[in-house]
Amino acid sequence: MDWFIVPDLDGPISGGTLYDRLLIASANDAGCPSVAISLDRAHEVLAGANAGDRIWVDSLYLEEFPALVRAARRSARVALLAHYLPSLVTSGDGLRASDLSGGEVAALAAASLVLVPSPFMRRMVERLAGPGRTILCLEPGRVAEGRAVLPGPPVQAVMVANLVPGKGVAPFLACLAQQILASDDFHLTIVGGASFDRDCAEICLVLGDGPRLRGRVRFVGQQAPAATLRHMAASNLFVSASIMESFGMALAEARTLGLPIVARAGGNVATLVHGGCGGELVTDPSELAAACLRLCRDAGEHRRRLAMARATALPPRPWSEVGREFKLKTARLVAGAPHGAVLREGTVHVDGT
Repeated sequence: MDWFIVPDLDGPISGGTLYDRLLIASANDAGCPSVAISLDRAHEVLAGANAGDRIWVDSLYLEEFPALVRAARRSARVALLAHYLPSLVTSGDGLRASDLSGGEVAALAAASLVLVPSPFMRRMVERLAGPGRTILCLEPGRVAEGRAVLPGPPVQAVMVANLVPGKGVAPFLACLAQQILASDDFHLTIVGGASFDRDCAEICLVLGDGPRLRGRVRFVGQQAPAATLRHMAASNLFVSASIMESFGMALAEARTLGLPIVARAGGNVATLVHGGCGGELVTDPSELAAACLRLCRDAGEHRRRLAMARATALPPRPWSEVGREFKLKTARLVAGAPHGAVLREGTVHVDGT
């Protein structure tokens, strides 16, 4: 049995909780019995876990991880589901082991197995935790099927981001307000919840309703995945102001839809966004605003980037495929993968080779 200690999967949607929800569902469909449990129930489950069970702990619970390992004793294997590390948001790609919080250090030290969503996070864990960790790399699936067809101009942009500091929405809107001209035909839809950080959300809403942006920026709140994809498919530019993405599920969906992307670099973003797919990477919110407005003012360049994005759209990756990979890779763990192995792409690699 695989037990997943995760936030309420029917609660507010984030990339991590969406990954958890779809992974658990696809694992069950693939024949791997998997159950989501709350942190409140964790000790009860650990007390009754069987020797062959795995307990996956979401990285939102880094501080509780060592206690959960102790509670499990030898009855089950407690693994870290490392969507991200909080220190990556503050320290960026250059994060060193000395930059980690006490909770991060303790969790990485206690975890004998780590599941990560991207090669970027795999490399981070290898570098920060040192040798001896078995790392399972399981990239998320993509829900989008087919391509967006909205032509350009004008620019009808979309951003998928909860209104929290790490997503960089407020600084981007402030820079956009400073740079936009009355003649610019630029419109932006922001899909994301406002309940995670009320103060940050209020700043974003005030900026979006300011005199320079009023009527140009539309907040539609948190949406179910299908509704989010409809907003994305009704756009012709995807914008990401996020400081760091451990994978970038919305970016991958945008690539599958064939949308050109303007994004702030950080984490795994450069893997998904590059010039060959009509994308553009920038380093700060001011550059991001300027890049969006350049496309707004240059219809020919916008059309060229749209054509490139559609020609290089990512193929579908159904979550059923992720479930099958999870079953294959965890079966190899049971069969005895080498100590310090890295499991990815259906193959066991030792010591990262």
